[in-house]
Amino acid sequence: MSRRAPGRAARQILSGSDLARPPDSGAGRGADQQPISLTFLYLVSLAVLVIASALVWVIWGMSAASAVLFVLALGLIASWLVV
Repeated sequence: MSRRAPGRAARQILSGSDLARPPDSGAGRGADQQPISLTFLYLVSLAVLVIASALVWVIWGMSAASAVLFVLALGLIASWLVV
């Protein structure tokens, strides 16, 4: 076996558990959380419109709920065209 030159650095192979995680960014999310997709937010907003129209229908009747249902219908048509 030959000896290495004194100025030559040895290579070291590190496994994934030996590496340090980068510091969290200022976004406020943890490293394990996935970003929320726009499709999910869109579906949640449509669900909120369904619940809001039901509540308005129960409290004030169908004539008041028709405005919320119109916005819901526009959202559903948009989802059919886009998605």
